[in-house]
Amino acid sequence: MNSVRWTHVIAGFVGLAAFWVPIFAHKGGINHRLFGKVFKYCAYIVLGGAFLSVLLHTGEAVSGGSGPNTAPGGFAFLMFLGYLAIVTFIGLRHGLQVLENKKDLTAMNIGFNRFMAWLAIAASTALIIYSIYFKPPNMIVLFALSPIGFGIGSGILKAITGRRPEGKAWFYEHMGNMIGTGIAFHTAFAVFGSSRIFDLVLEGWIAIMPWLLPTLIGVPGTAIWTRYYKRKFNDFGTGNAGPQNTEGRAQA
Repeated sequence: MNSVRWTHVIAGFVGLAAFWVPIFAHKGGINHRLFGKVFKYCAYIVLGGAFLSVLLHTGEAVSGGSGPNTAPGGFAFLMFLGYLAIVTFIGLRHGLQVLENKKDLTAMNIGFNRFMAWLAIAASTALIIYSIYFKPPNMIVLFALSPIGFGIGSGILKAITGRRPEGKAWFYEHMGNMIGTGIAFHTAFAVFGSSRIFDLVLEGWIAIMPWLLPTLIGVPGTAIWTRYYKRKFNDFGTGNAGPQNTEGRAQA
């Protein structure tokens, strides 16, 4: 666990720093691509560590006789971390995959990609059902962030079935999902990292803000930024996500 933890922490800090370079760098430029790759690999390491950590802790709890009925809050926490890892991985994977299918996003409409989209939706559904049935102490956080999986899954299905009419749909899909992965990084830092570095003790309703604040800032920010680029490209649904309208979509 110590090896997993330190690998997770180091990759998390490196990825957190690397995330901001592509945000401000020239899109498609050297720094954008280089630090984007650093962020990508760090994200995969962090998510792999998160999956492994959840599995190990769940195994320890079950072997110790604990379960959702006896410790609903503890299992809700593990379930929530697993949920975030799943939906973040699915969003990251889609955000990278669209770069390889710029000319035709419908080429991604294959069984495995549809499965991943529905998996994100199913993860959100499972989180809500668990919260309603077991009523864990942290259920407000679970409810507040449960729409993420619905958004990622439905967004993927919309993109790969050709229902995004914008000419640069691949660009908005890439940007939105990579920023979404960055939101997950900042959430993890706000919840686990900042409290240890700055020795913060948050109580009451303030204690849930680190879980929610990155999403409350990042989601509207992504929407505003997407609209900015649509105005810049004059791209408000005149194109098509299919192969017949690929002109002008090869570059961001």
